[in-house]
Amino acid sequence: MSIKREEKALLEFKHIMDDVVHLLRKSTEAETVYIYWVNRSREQFVLETSSTKLPNVMFQDRINFEQMYLREYIDITKTVQLRVGTDIEDEQLRHYYDFVPIKNITLIPFINNGELVAITGVETERPLNLPEFQETFSAYKNALINVLNTYLELTDLHQNQKEWVDYEESLTRILPKHHRVDILNSMMEEMKRLLPTGGVSVVLRGMDVWTSVLTSSGAKKNPSIGLVVEEKSMVYDALQKGEPQFSIHFNQNPKRIATDEQHTEGATLAIPLIISGRRHGVVVAYDANPLTFKESTKHQLINLARIATLSIQVNLGKIPVHEDLFTTEYGSFIPDLWEKTLEKEIARKEISNQHVWFGLITIENIQSLRSRYRLEDLKRLQKTLVRILNPSRLGFNGYIGFNSDYVLSCLLFSEDLHQHGEWMNAAEDIFKKPVELSDGQKIDVEIRCGYTKLEKRDADVHEIVSKAKKALSTVINKSA
Repeated sequence: MSIKREEKALLEFKHIMDDVVHLLRKSTEAETVYIYWVNRSREQFVLETSSTKLPNVMFQDRINFEQMYLREYIDITKTVQLRVGTDIEDEQLRHYYDFVPIKNITLIPFINNGELVAITGVETERPLNLPEFQETFSAYKNALINVLNTYLELTDLHQNQKEWVDYEESLTRILPKHHRVDILNSMMEEMKRLLPTGGVSVVLRGMDVWTSVLTSSGAKKNPSIGLVVEEKSMVYDALQKGEPQFSIHFNQNPKRIATDEQHTEGATLAIPLIISGRRHGVVVAYDANPLTFKESTKHQLINLARIATLSIQVNLGKIPVHEDLFTTEYGSFIPDLWEKTLEKEIARKEISNQHVWFGLITIENIQSLRSRYRLEDLKRLQKTLVRILNPSRLGFNGYIGFNSDYVLSCLLFSEDLHQHGEWMNAAEDIFKKPVELSDGQKIDVEIRCGYTKLEKRDADVHEIVSKAKKALSTVINKSA
């Protein structure tokens, strides 16, 4: 229905333009009157309508600047009179064929918001007395402004109405029956629809820190995955206050997540994800154009986050207040999450300027450790490994995930192709001495690693994981 009303508004606008141009021709007793819109981006004149009493007139709907005499007058601010044969040659008036019966052309500029957007040509045999027709031309331009503004207002109302219809459809795509990670993903993608030159990131708690773990499809200049939340950032404020935080960025400030992030431009809305009364994450919605964040858009973004948190709560039922929803008991992120991160990065590989590495890390001497230590000690060991292998702790962007007992997954993100080698060296240094648990107990650990770099030809997550498994050959030994 909205589309039909918009089409009706456009049709009525064109009918009114036809009538106004026809009335101008009658009032000036001109042979021909026409109006061309000036499309500067495409360098074209676009015909709106014309009125003539001559039999040999034919206008083109679109004509390039260099092919029409009006190109010399696209910056006029006042009415201009031209004499055919003096100011302009007959051959330039290409809308006439066989002969050119007129001798004078009066050009009336139509200026809107300080820019010439259309030119009206009034062609007559005799020159017009401009003072005599000043009131006529003024009334004509006022009519154009009024009809254009009315049309734009109507179409804007129709667009707003369509926006809310689309938004209602977005809400229906966030379903409680889906896995909590899929709910987050659906929320991100629906938010991205509202941010034409921006994107959405999700920050969650894991490895004893708050870190970014997901980025929406199509997002450019996004905060890197694996950034750890720092104080005085927007995400930190959202977590502290438990309320959405909005800011326009000036000189790359305030930072969204951390001081290491790049491309902090435009504006950002940070929305805490509160589930069962606890803050489990933050959604970072950003756009290069601050004007994107109208009050209605902010409301839609915040409400999408609220629907997502309610859906997760319905899906999981009663949630213990101290339980993290997206990590294991060891603090590593659940497989559904890191698999979704890989899936998103495969989709973004054509637009991302970051290198992505995926790896698997196993305890090489687990059999001997099982025979020497209690199960509780081994659990504490796994938790300690997640914490000390956290890439941010070693100066890198990335995070640790859970693959299976005593097998961790690791994702690294960097614009530097050599970062993976530096990461391997840093990880090797960790295990040159025994790993110290929280109670002071020390355990000698040998680690086996297998990594693969995400390439453009990689098709799916299973292929990447399989490559990492095949690469499980590097053993990082403890010191003797």
